Amino acid sequence: MRETVSSLLGMVASFLSASCCIAPTLFVVFGVSTGSLSFLNVLEPYRFYFLAMGYIAVGYSFYKSFLKKPNVDCVCEDRVKFHKLRKGLTLMAFVFLLVSTLYPYILAKIYGN
Repeated sequence: MRETVSSLLGMVASFLSASCCIAPTLFVVFGVSTGSLSFLNVLEPYRFYFLAMGYIAVGYSFYKSFLKKPNVDCVCEDRVKFHKLRKGLTLMAFVFLLVSTLYPYILAKIYGN
């Protein structure tokens, strides 16, 4: 259960860390004015704190899901499905975290800034 919560915490942290950059870009791509999204710049100074929190949470979830051997008394089908779901959620959180980490730098390379 803790691994699932830490994966979700990593996803939330990645969305918060990338909210200053990804949301305005998506709105521009879909043709919506971004003038009202200037309030998201308030979160930019906290971006690295959100990233650190996300990497710690996903690292804990990765450790518990992939590296540590589970203490299972029985091999129940529900337990196996939940373990696979938890692994998938951890990997998805890690991908979101990588995208939110690298997105501003990739965007700067694309627009030549």
